[in-house]
Amino acid sequence: MKMNRFRRISPGSARADHRAGGGGFTLIEITIVLLLIGILSSIAIYTYRMMIDKARMTQAKTVLGHLTKTEATWFSDHDRYTDNVALLDFDPVRYDYYQVSVVLLDNGMNYVGTARGVGVMDNDLWTITKDGQPVQDNSSRFR
Repeated sequence: MKMNRFRRISPGSARADHRAGGGGFTLIEITIVLLLIGILSSIAIYTYRMMIDKARMTQAKTVLGHLTKTEATWFSDHDRYTDNVALLDFDPVRYDYYQVSVVLLDNGMNYVGTARGVGVMDNDLWTITKDGQPVQDNSSRFR
């Protein structure tokens, strides 16, 4: 009896053999993978931008904390606060995302310090008083 050396392949099993052999991906599979990659990358970019903005906002808190300390030192020496940030040793180059200003209240016995965003942080506004708690403006787009 002779044995047939060729296997008989039915139409259904040909597809299964083709898939098992690693023949390739369908267009729908590639599209789904690209869609998932796009969604994940957009989430990652959004999160990255938010982290960058938070890091920049830390500069506002830092500069206002520095303002509180220097104003306290000035007050202990002169019995009043000053609105001249140059006398307080503020270097505007050091704080490139915020511009600092001081408004005196009660004839120099109190003050409100502001850090206004410039450049990419435009429309961000922080304030601080002599109590030392920086507060972000409610209308800031970075809130």
